[in-house]
Amino acid sequence: MDLQFLRPLYEGSGGYVSVYLDTSRDAEDPASAVDLRWRSARGRLASAGADDATLDALAGVMTSQGAPGRAAFGRGGEVVLTEPLPHPPRREIARLAPLPHVMPLLAQRGPRVPHLQVMARHDGGEIASVTGAGLVEDEEVTGTGWPVHKTKGGGWAQLRYQRSTEEAWETNAKELAGRVTAGAREVGAELIVVGGDPVARTLLVRQLGPDLAAITVVIDREVTADSEQVAQAAYQAVADHIERRSRERFEHWRTQLAHDRGVAGLAATMAALRDGGVAELVIADHPESAGTAWIGPGGTDLAEAAAELTGRGVPDPVADRADAALARALATTDASLYFLPGELATGPEAPQDGVGATLRFPREAIG
Repeated sequence: MDLQFLRPLYEGSGGYVSVYLDTSRDAEDPASAVDLRWRSARGRLASAGADDATLDALAGVMTSQGAPGRAAFGRGGEVVLTEPLPHPPRREIARLAPLPHVMPLLAQRGPRVPHLQVMARHDGGEIASVTGAGLVEDEEVTGTGWPVHKTKGGGWAQLRYQRSTEEAWETNAKELAGRVTAGAREVGAELIVVGGDPVARTLLVRQLGPDLAAITVVIDREVTADSEQVAQAAYQAVADHIERRSRERFEHWRTQLAHDRGVAGLAATMAALRDGGVAELVIADHPESAGTAWIGPGGTDLAEAAAELTGRGVPDPVADRADAALARALATTDASLYFLPGELATGPEAPQDGVGATLRFPREAIG
């Protein structure tokens, strides 16, 4: 997961308000239910010392209709970042702290995987291109092949007509494949989800070439590219892709750890981050964790003990959540984040403290 989108969050320092709210509309009076939840959260934040200007700014996004959950972060009278959540938050959070508490957002949001959603027809098809930022662009493709409908009857004329129809299908599949190939290149697609007519989707996949065919998932439904069914199939395909990639990066970390290009444990990981030596971080998603770290104003000012920072010339370190400090350091140094799936997060092979890092260079070169 690329965390560069978080960088605007860290342009200030101190006094961050982090709110995770259930904004689902399944209550009898949903607007009142959401308003009550927000007022409760606002009261706790005000008691903790959050300023009214920031709380007023957050009120507008927290009570707006839409997603079943919302995360929002503010400071200095402004909303710095807000994102809808696909489900209500696992726990509602209202927090005032030196750093924004972004790890629950990252765990529930997941990485944005660029992909295409395609519905294949005999006369062409539809393509929905989804970028890594979540933006969607729809394209209608109408092929030049004709006729596209077979006729009933018999005799030589009917057979010739059928052959012409099948040739038209091939032509249109080839043209659709050309647009899919171009779209995949434009968004850097990691997946292609194909639905539509059974024959048309088979012809399309044959035309994609081995590289794109290898990342194609076919769903057995004849629906539009922007339909809920395709969206659900794409969501599951993306989730499976993310889990496979996380497992691959975990195995890579284990290999690198054995060759002095990896570290395990919170203290060692923070030391590597301080020196800009982390390429990838693997972490167990433990929302109940209350581990802390000492931080300074710089993105890589984080340590297990305050003395480690003062010894590096960082004045007046303060304590905050360790996962919040890790997220800031990752965003600052362009390192990637991977959440450990299933048994890798809790089993005997899980890294010490639930966190480990693959290094940009060997351990002895750090520090």
